[in-house]
Amino acid sequence: SYSFCTLLNNNNKKKKKPLKNITNTMQVAPPRGKVTRAPKRAREEVEEVRMPKKVLNLDFELTADEMADIKDTIYARYPQKRKMFKWEKCPKFILDPLIERMMRMAKATKDDVFLDIGCGIGNVCQSVATRVGCDTVGIEITKENYAIAQGTAEDFHNYRVQTQLPTPKTEFLLGDLRDHLPDLYDRATIVWCANLLFPLQLDIFMIYAVRRFKPGTRIFVMKDTVLHTHPTHPLQAEGCKYFDFVDFKWGPGDVEWTNRPGNLYMYIRNNNVVEDTDSEEE
Repeated sequence: SYSFCTLLNNNNKKKKKPLKNITNTMQVAPPRGKVTRAPKRAREEVEEVRMPKKVLNLDFELTADEMADIKDTIYARYPQKRKMFKWEKCPKFILDPLIERMMRMAKATKDDVFLDIGCGIGNVCQSVATRVGCDTVGIEITKENYAIAQGTAEDFHNYRVQTQLPTPKTEFLLGDLRDHLPDLYDRATIVWCANLLFPLQLDIFMIYAVRRFKPGTRIFVMKDTVLHTHPTHPLQAEGCKYFDFVDFKWGPGDVEWTNRPGNLYMYIRNNNVVEDTDSEEE
């Protein structure tokens, strides 16, 4: 008879091959500026974007490591710490190598206005203000994190003054992004939105909101707000008319919460369509 023991023995003979261990190549963040050897497919995609040849013409007064050290020093001596709520694995900081790469891809200059939607304690804004020298605006809904952004702004400004770096304006706004964005559509030229954990209602709002920015605006998002690769709905196909797209990946050492590669998207607002402002309100 075909007993349970026979079945068990057969299953043991057909053990699946163990998965290739890729953790050794991805658990420890590399020194900033170097590329960790990831699996071939991921490595090719990460390397292609980590050093995009066409945007290496920007020079920064500070390296990514130096900027990270400055932020660590200023935030460490501030008595209040950022609030993370119950989300142990939620997106935290994006790190300075990734901030630098986005600014290179956007070809950022001192004439830009950088907007961080969901700025937390203002760390990305301060990196951009210090290294690029352009004005920055951050929107944050959490009172505790907004207080840190406001409370450390003077320290960052004083550092820039003492080191004779440009002293652009940094501004932080407390409240719902839906209340503040209408005043910023015509002002911002580079937008960063860490929307990975946005609830559905904000995702829907952002589908229309990104269209409202003026032509030429470079918009970086973590979750693909405008599904442009294979649009499956007329609304998605319509949204694709507003933008040119650059898809890329973050690599090991680029974000605080993982060392695995992840997707990022740059939308470049084009001149093809003029947005009807009533559509977002509907």
